Amino acid sequence: MVKPLSSPLAEELVQLSREIHADPELAYQERRAAARIAALLQRHGHEVQMGIGGLETAFRARVGPPGPSVAFIAEYDALAGVGHGCGHNLIAMTNVGAFLHAASAGAADVALELIGTPAEETGGGKIDLLNAGAFTDVAFVLSTHPAAQARWGVSGTGLGIIGKRVVYQGAASHAGSSPERGRNALNGVIRLFVGIDGWRQHLPSESRVHGIITHGGDAVNVVPARAEAKIDLRAKDTATLEGMVATFTDVAQGAALETGTSVQITTYLPMYLPVAANTGLGDVVADELRRRGVDPERGFLVTASTDLGNVSQRIPTDWIRFPVTERPIAGHSDAMREASASDLAHRNALLVVEALGAAARRVATDASLRRSIQDGAKMSDRAQVTA
Repeated sequence: MVKPLSSPLAEELVQLSREIHADPELAYQERRAAARIAALLQRHGHEVQMGIGGLETAFRARVGPPGPSVAFIAEYDALAGVGHGCGHNLIAMTNVGAFLHAASAGAADVALELIGTPAEETGGGKIDLLNAGAFTDVAFVLSTHPAAQARWGVSGTGLGIIGKRVVYQGAASHAGSSPERGRNALNGVIRLFVGIDGWRQHLPSESRVHGIITHGGDAVNVVPARAEAKIDLRAKDTATLEGMVATFTDVAQGAALETGTSVQITTYLPMYLPVAANTGLGDVVADELRRRGVDPERGFLVTASTDLGNVSQRIPTDWIRFPVTERPIAGHSDAMREASASDLAHRNALLVVEALGAAARRVATDASLRRSIQDGAKMSDRAQVTA
């Protein structure tokens, strides 16, 4: 039985959230955040294995018998230029808290563990950890995410994403006295963006293409010989995403032909697969929220992306999305950053800690429930293959 969250632990968790929020760190560099989390876990008597999967800022804490586990997934990286405008301080707080809360209730049939995963915003830390075998013994995954949409949700899906870097090469020349001798690489990038704008109207309504110019030249009076952009492609299924990559390649090469330049296309962000929520696991999580007065929306599409999707495609996974404001705001924004440190956000986060910890205990102590969730996951896999 999981008892209500103690006041001292609640205070420690809010302090952890505020400290991570006030000290943002980018992908693979989250040393202070990871150290703060490890210190809190150690104060509560847990050993912390740092550097798992060959990633300096990844970690694991585990209690229970060898073999399968129910794992909570923490994130703690920030956005360049915005800080914690995605609220990963709250993802850290809720999953660390849920692990401590669930572990305090004593022995279970299977282990409970907390896995700290860096570089969600860019890099794909969970993909690195999957490839390194860090999830080998994980049988069920639970996690969280703050919601800018001001609503509660469980079993949400999400778009897959892949990030492309394009580099156009032309020829430099004096932009005033001999522009005809140059080949403008920036024009190639501009033509690429124009081509994308024309392509968008033919995409499915939930697909996304967006990007930035990361290098446009070195001097105003020199025809740019090199220009670079980063473009993200998103879709709700892998087949659509792969088709978008093929079309994007054609558009990029067409822009090079138009401008007499050459183009090189590489992947800067590995493919984050669409989130495949396990509704059986979500039923347990939603029930625990309802016991605490929250009736979450189920099965909605989140038109953002996360490397939790790659985990969910291999392991039964579900997550809670919880509001940080009373009205919808823009994610990845200054407003979202400020909301992620608000009293409302922390009150809801503490409720999530209780619900997620209780859900994990139910899964970890009920063999028939575990079989039901796993059987449902197998049926879903077979349906996808048939489709």
